[in-house]
Amino acid sequence: MPHREDADALKEKYYHSMGAALTEEGDLEEAVVFFQKAIDIHETPYAWYGLARALHAAGDLAGAVGAMSRAIKLAPGAADYYHERAVFLEVLGRPDLALDDVKKAVSLDRNYERVDEIRWAARVVEEAFRPPADSLEDTGRIGSEELRRMLEEKGGADIFRKPSCPVVSCPAYCCHFTGRLLLHGVTIGPWKLQGLRRYFQEKGLREKDLLDVFPVAEAEHGEDLFAPQDVMKLGGVASVTFPRQGTSPLGRDLARDIPKGKDYRTLMWIGQEARPCVFLSGGRCSLYDVGDEASLDPCSAFLCMTGFVFVVLRSLGLIDREAMGASSMAELNGIAVDALIILARDVYGSDEAVASADPMVQELRSAVEEDLAGNDGLRDEAMGRYRLLKNRHDGLIGRLVVSAGQKIAGLFP
Repeated sequence: MPHREDADALKEKYYHSMGAALTEEGDLEEAVVFFQKAIDIHETPYAWYGLARALHAAGDLAGAVGAMSRAIKLAPGAADYYHERAVFLEVLGRPDLALDDVKKAVSLDRNYERVDEIRWAARVVEEAFRPPADSLEDTGRIGSEELRRMLEEKGGADIFRKPSCPVVSCPAYCCHFTGRLLLHGVTIGPWKLQGLRRYFQEKGLREKDLLDVFPVAEAEHGEDLFAPQDVMKLGGVASVTFPRQGTSPLGRDLARDIPKGKDYRTLMWIGQEARPCVFLSGGRCSLYDVGDEASLDPCSAFLCMTGFVFVVLRSLGLIDREAMGASSMAELNGIAVDALIILARDVYGSDEAVASADPMVQELRSAVEEDLAGNDGLRDEAMGRYRLLKNRHDGLIGRLVVSAGQKIAGLFP
């Protein structure tokens, strides 16, 4: 793709990303402007989808329905677009049309009969693996080193750092993209590049066959699109380096079983024309290991729901590798959703777990408040109570996981 086309595509990405961010911040008027700018450059179903959600949040229901209808026209196989339009139509006072859209969504994907529960389950399980600091405020001013370490305890979040997805039948969706990897922020920093060059030299590989370069100056808002540490002077020009793509498209058969994102929405960068990164080999990305430098964003940023669930199941020791290897991608997608709901309902979101976690979080919050107030003794007492409660909570979770594991094992054919 010529640099000019890349620059236009990156501008569209910037406008679309800004629209999404502004929608989250509640600046809906500006969000609408940015989505419309993105659409003016290139009509994509996900830009229309973003515009529809911004318009809905702004109270323009008729406009939201119109924008979502355009998204549906461009991507008629996306069940979530029909589901979203059904929500808009219901609020607009057209339950008859909303019901038609619900039926269409369910006809495309049976899970849309329970999509709200699926999204709840994903939030619950993901929250269970976040460090405590994520749910507290003012943690940056804490004086106690021990308390800071306690707040940053990942609770298992490290399982998403450089994960090698255990879904062996998956063609590595996180490594497939429509359009060049550059457009998705997959860029290589200086230390990684240095390591890769050593590796290429050892193996007799040509860098130009594996890596590509884009001059950042040609992309408006380039400073907002790429991490500053990944922008390097190459040939005297500020540029970013990124992996080339292979030549074989994903294809109709594999694309048919594309999993959803962690929020059970369409993975917008993947279609049957999507092509893999050249570092994809045997269904696994070797880029993180090559060059002995892990400077890229971890592939957890791109984990689909199926990958996310099975990474969690592996960390809990609940995966039957033989059963997984005998299951198709379509079967594993379905198993992942059922397993996710079991983990949320029976383990992390169960009444027992929530009741156990609430006083634990309260003691940690008390420890933070006492630390900020300079009451070291009271802080240490709260930390001691927190440790005791956490040990009890971890024991409870362990017992619940064993019970849930028996149900999950029964999901495999």
